Amino acid sequence: MNYYLTKRKKAKRSYFYVNFTDPEDSRKIRLSTSVELLRRKIGERSRIPITRAKDAYVVVERAIEDGLINLDREDRLFSEYVEDFWDFDNSAYIRRRNKKSPNSIGKDYSNTMLGNFKRHAKPYLPIKLRVHEVTSLHIEKVVDTLLDKGELSNATIQKVVQSMAGPLKEATRKKLIAHNPMDGVEPITSTYKQRGIYTIEELLKIMAHLHRKGTVGVQETKKVRGPHKTTVDKSYLVKTDLKPYLAVSLAAYTGMRAGEIRALCAEQILLVNDTIGIIIVDRAFNDYAGRKSTKGKRTRKVPAPRDLCELLLKEAASNPHEDNTMVFWSKTSDRNPISSNHILKHFYKAMDAIGIKEPERIERNLDFHSLRHTFNSTLRGRINDNVLRSVVGHESAAMTDRYTHGTDEDLLSVGNTVISVFQEIENDASSLKNEVSEHEA
Repeated sequence: MNYYLTKRKKAKRSYFYVNFTDPEDSRKIRLSTSVELLRRKIGERSRIPITRAKDAYVVVERAIEDGLINLDREDRLFSEYVEDFWDFDNSAYIRRRNKKSPNSIGKDYSNTMLGNFKRHAKPYLPIKLRVHEVTSLHIEKVVDTLLDKGELSNATIQKVVQSMAGPLKEATRKKLIAHNPMDGVEPITSTYKQRGIYTIEELLKIMAHLHRKGTVGVQETKKVRGPHKTTVDKSYLVKTDLKPYLAVSLAAYTGMRAGEIRALCAEQILLVNDTIGIIIVDRAFNDYAGRKSTKGKRTRKVPAPRDLCELLLKEAASNPHEDNTMVFWSKTSDRNPISSNHILKHFYKAMDAIGIKEPERIERNLDFHSLRHTFNSTLRGRINDNVLRSVVGHESAAMTDRYTHGTDEDLLSVGNTVISVFQEIENDASSLKNEVSEHEA
């Protein structure tokens, strides 16, 4: 390689730069980079500046020998490269991955990675940092800054790092950079936070409240302007549709994910006998990606109480959009289901109504996905683990363990087990209520 050294003055001192020229035209510079940067890339962390040309030449020759100089690389800003990499509609990487393995990278995932990079990494990277200039120190500076701010969990910071790790791995594969800077980044550990679960009694109360709200209505209060510029609580009757009740019941009785529930259509629901129906889970819905395959890209069957399946079919039959069989349909769109916020809003209000106030909900780490964890924890030990994994859509025993605190006959057995668990608690509650009434009489 043909090159020569120059000095550039910055602040109070000068820095050596190496300029690699075009073999066919020595007047053209193919690459110009800092010798200090090359020194960090070859693994030297000395803070003593290079002041002699002799030492600068040693660093350059070492960098050439280690394969760190790529004159054919694409000279791009790192931030632009990462943003283009995660641009779902235009990324060559995502397009190639999805052709080789359909749906391996979804729009929701790419948008999450893009958002993590823009919000949490880009502000702490040099504006003019180019792809070939990135070192592990740049990545660790982002990590250290986020850790010091203390606003993000370690798990979220891991995702921020991943937003840069993927593009850098691809840049290494395509020889845009000689080595992957991620190799020198210290790993971040995070502890899985145990998600809370509900008791069956709590679920029965929540579902009863949502059913009343979707049929006859319930009394709720809201803050209104009172006399003399005060605010007072005003009670009013609130009546919704049955969709929040159906969504929560479906998650409680089947362990289905929120996206799978929102994507449910009538043709997926089969009535098997007088007590059980079977739902074929083969799709999901995401606000960014729209309709997509399930997590794990596998179709599975889940049992559900027949009366619940009949209500789901009835809701689908009321869909106002022509030739649309979606159960959780939206009035404003013939393509998208109701928003997840609609379900969550009424779900959390129901929790509040039965006595699970917001501070307790946060403390117990309860949310909609906790319904799935409750389903797993309730059935663990009552049915065969392999059958449980097939119903909830887990590919490994380890994943089922994290969620735990076949044949159609197996499915019917699972459905009957779930129904019996809810009925047992409901019967106990009714018996206790009757005993209290007799005692008071």
